[in-house]
Amino acid sequence: MFYWDEERVRFMEDAAAWGDFHARLAAALAESLPPESRICDAGCGTGHLSLALSPYVRQVTAVDVSQQALSPLADNCRKRNVTNIDIRCGDIHSLPPEQPYDAMVFCFFGHMDEILSLAAAQCRGTVLAVMRSDSCHRFSAGRPVMRCGGYTRGRETLRALGIPFQAREMELPMGQPFRSLAEARRFFELYRRDGDDTPITDEFLHRRLTATGREDYPLYLPQNRRFGLLRWESCEISKNRKGEER
Repeated sequence: MFYWDEERVRFMEDAAAWGDFHARLAAALAESLPPESRICDAGCGTGHLSLALSPYVRQVTAVDVSQQALSPLADNCRKRNVTNIDIRCGDIHSLPPEQPYDAMVFCFFGHMDEILSLAAAQCRGTVLAVMRSDSCHRFSAGRPVMRCGGYTRGRETLRALGIPFQAREMELPMGQPFRSLAEARRFFELYRRDGDDTPITDEFLHRRLTATGREDYPLYLPQNRRFGLLRWESCEISKNRKGEER
């Protein structure tokens, strides 16, 4: 499970303020969300996707186990006068809605088995899973290690269970601004691959970073995030029929 702390929250706040990743992702997800729907953003983290989704639906329930992550969401709701986000802190498995959600969004959340279990228990409509399709770790200084993203495994699971689904691959900018070279070094130390103890040298950082010409964030890490969107209906989860990608 991803662990939120003060540093990670601050880096996410800076990245979200710099770019429009969440706005563009929300627009893509909204194509499958009826305007009057009550949706859940499961494992919402700092809640920037919840904020971006809020204009498209009647209500967003933003759920995360980390109070550290949710604190900025409450502040951002007040600053933007957003009133249709219900913030709930705790294990989503133990926080079922009074009535099933019309839709659930799982953005970089867990594995497909967990998503299916939660959707079957808490959703009566559309399920949207945003899953990584990066082929290697993005923030390691050492030799790249190839990996199979959750998007590929998610599709395989849905096919194996006979759940009809729609799939779409996307790539959006999700870079990171920095106030200093020391801050950039700390970012790579936090997010590099487990077990990678390659020194984060100035030479490595200068290769990866670009100068912005700004006083507040003079350095920037350009980075695109590759992922896939999987969409299916919760009523199909318990059915036993062959799944086909449409």
